[in-house]
Order: sequence, then C-alpha cells, then structure tokens
Amino acid sequence: MKRFALLLAACGHAAPPVEKFVQSNETGAVVDIERITVDGYVTIVDFWSESCGACIVVGGMTAVAIAKQPGVVLRKIDVGDGFTAVAKQYAIAALPHYRVYDKRRRLRYDLIGNDCLQAPTYATQLLREP
Repeated sequence: MKRFALLLAACGHAAPPVEKFVQSNETGAVVDIERITVDGYVTIVDFWSESCGACIVVGGMTAVAIAKQPGVVLRKIDVGDGFTAVAKQYAIAALPHYRVYDKRRRLRYDLIGNDCLQAPTYATQLLREP
C-alpha cells in the first residue's frame, strides 16, 4: 500500500484517503497489528467486546475526541468473551484496553480501564512529535 501511495504521489495523484474508524476483525479472530497501524498517523487500537459496557462508553468518547484530529485513526479489535485467539495473542486480560502507536508505528502507550480515557490526549501529544 505504501508503494502504491508513493507511485500515485509521483504521478501527481493524491494518496487514497485513510479510513478514520475501522473494525479490524470478526469477533475473536486473530489480527496483525503491524498491518492495521498506519504509517504517518497516530493509531489507537481499541481492544473491546460487545458485552463490555465500559468498552462501548469509552470507545464512543474516544471516537468523538479524535473525530476532528486528521492525524489520528482508531482501529477496533473485538476480543469477544476474552477467551479468544486474539485476546490470547495480545494478552488482553481486562477491558477496556487500548494501545497507542506513534506515527512510526511504535507502541507508546498500553492503557487499561479508566486510563483509556487518556488515549486522545496521548494521541495529540504524539502528533506533535516529528
């Protein structure tokens, strides 16, 4: 995808737009975070479950907080009941659980519970970094 965007830019075409909010898996299915983080963007990865009320509330608050920040994207990973392959893959034992990656796709914050409410603030700070 990166090569394609560079080729388009070289030909005078704009790069395809990056989707702001993406559900990245089917419930419990394994996900490669390297493939869902976006180079040049701060990526918030939201590990969540439909059965987690706090996940729904915090996820909504996060979406609203970053909606007007063009350099931040949200990727949601549904861990299902918590005993799924993706929950085991990323050692998700409590929800909500966020991971925040910088513009170079490096993990910078691993947040659990109420700390997830700080994800938009951390994302804004990471946007300011070169």
